[in-house]
Amino acid sequence: MINKIIVVGGGTAGCISALMLKTKFPQIEINLLESENVGIVGVGESSTEHWSRFCDFIGITKLDTILHCNSTFKSGVYFENWSEKDFVHSISSPMNKKYGDYYGMYAHLISSGCSPKEICDPKSYTNEVDTKNFSDYNYLPYEQFHFDTFSLNEFLHKECEKRNILIIKGDVIEVAIREDSHNIHSVVTKDAEHCADFFLDCTGFSRLLLNKVYGIGWKSYSEYLPVNSAIAFATKEMDEYNKYTKSTARNAGWSWTIPTQTRTGNGYVYCDSFIGKDEAHREMEKAYGQSLDITKEFKFDPGRLEKSWHKNCYAVGLSQSFVEPLEATSIGSIIQQMFCFIHYLPSYDHETCNEHVNEIFDNIVDYVQAHYLIKREDTPFWKEVKYNLKLTPNLEKYLKKWKNRLPLAADVLCRWGLFESVNYIPILYGLGWFDVEKIKEEYVNFHEFVISKDVMNQLKERNSPFSSPMSHKKFIKEIIRGKK
Repeated sequence: MINKIIVVGGGTAGCISALMLKTKFPQIEINLLESENVGIVGVGESSTEHWSRFCDFIGITKLDTILHCNSTFKSGVYFENWSEKDFVHSISSPMNKKYGDYYGMYAHLISSGCSPKEICDPKSYTNEVDTKNFSDYNYLPYEQFHFDTFSLNEFLHKECEKRNILIIKGDVIEVAIREDSHNIHSVVTKDAEHCADFFLDCTGFSRLLLNKVYGIGWKSYSEYLPVNSAIAFATKEMDEYNKYTKSTARNAGWSWTIPTQTRTGNGYVYCDSFIGKDEAHREMEKAYGQSLDITKEFKFDPGRLEKSWHKNCYAVGLSQSFVEPLEATSIGSIIQQMFCFIHYLPSYDHETCNEHVNEIFDNIVDYVQAHYLIKREDTPFWKEVKYNLKLTPNLEKYLKKWKNRLPLAADVLCRWGLFESVNYIPILYGLGWFDVEKIKEEYVNFHEFVISKDVMNQLKERNSPFSSPMSHKKFIKEIIRGKK
């Protein structure tokens, strides 16, 4: 029987894990053991819609996110220079409406020859919000956010304290293993020995417990993902906040731009076989037209642990996997990992849990790799990606199906995955991958089933302008002013 769990690591993964455990199992004592020396990576400043599910689960509001995390709204990702025309990944109603398993809205727009940007809701890439129904700020109609990572971490710590999660400061210097069961008995710091029935490894890139203590191997996916290095830097607060994360293709990778209330988070993710850190820095300074101070730099091997749960230890977050910041999968995968874990902890079904967690990561890798199905070959890096990137088995299977039709909902099924078939549509269309004539033929055959009148009515509503528009930044300031 589990009476006490220690979460080792006080970053985003550790705090989210502790809060979800305490919510699901209030009778279990939860401790958070936080290193005094390990800093926050500070590059994962964007979320998917899974953040809202986390808020609902533990009982905080999306308003808290705005008030306490220096956050701004996010409606999707804007892709610049990845293809001949810019495109947007933003899935919202009515575009995600299914007719059976068929995404008729996308079929109609693609068949009509809409541009890659136009197949997404035009309001997703404006810098305006509709204030018509904002009488209660506790029910903000956005599910994704941009965070200031340090403010987010401070907020999550305070939530832990409110819920009687004991936060202990100390660096692990020894891990004691039981001789009989080979389970972890305790983690030892300079000042004390900390015993528990179960441990979560949220130690980030150090992977202190599962990898270093138990020797659980790392499964690399570097053959499928072409970037392995990153630099991060901040610029001043935007004059007007983008309502999207901006991803811009660069000479040897891509850069991100993320607006928060106090500053703008930026970075360049690249392949060090084609460019070094100093050259990447110079490329960014030229692109931004200013001197830039690099605040973080790191190299990574994209991959995951061979298994996340071993004995009485479960790895979450960077200690379990890392892909790259594209599509902001870090926070979302932590949340989904924990939703999976709390289902299987009572029965101690580690085998099924491990299978599902591996599927979560494979789901992410398949989707992230799809962004690299580019046609450009104007630099050595992009030429290498275009002609020599090895496809994951799943993506290869999907692409064979989608050569002659639009993705169907049933094509991508992953219980706790972050991405569904519909997420691929704006990406692949933006990259010019679909055979549009085939999609037109398919749409004609579905025409009676889809009911064209319904599609047109839905699109008319989607394309209507905001009734009470306000700039994104002004609205954020209004929220803060109204709640002070």
